[in-house]
Amino acid sequence: MDEENMVFDIEHDPYNYVRGVVFSRWKPFILHAMDTDEVTNFSRFCKQLPITQKVLTQNLKALEQDGLISRTVIPDTPPRTEYRLTDRGKSIIPLLHAVYDWGWHVMKEENLPIDALGEMWHGYREKEDDVMYHPFGNK
Repeated sequence: MDEENMVFDIEHDPYNYVRGVVFSRWKPFILHAMDTDEVTNFSRFCKQLPITQKVLTQNLKALEQDGLISRTVIPDTPPRTEYRLTDRGKSIIPLLHAVYDWGWHVMKEENLPIDALGEMWHGYREKEDDVMYHPFGNK
């Protein structure tokens, strides 16, 4: 089929674009963590998520390239790097909340187990500081 007569082009569809920019395995978690913390750093992500440093670095670079986060190097000794959501990144947060909310309600209806930390982050469960700030027992 030639491109002139093509009716559906998945490569140029907004669903496909959003899926690639926002809905990889780790990006929703990284974006939500940044929204929760407002400003965060690399080591904080490592405490919040069971993710390798390599995969975290790849995701942070991609989010920065897509304009969803900004990266600032603080010239301390040793240097620190802070990450923040950009206005574009902040604009995706309501969508992430809607997706989580939909999933939470369906999982409840289906009687499926739901992650406690995610419930705390999204207000479905009372926050417990030990879990919120050390979800993997790293104190």
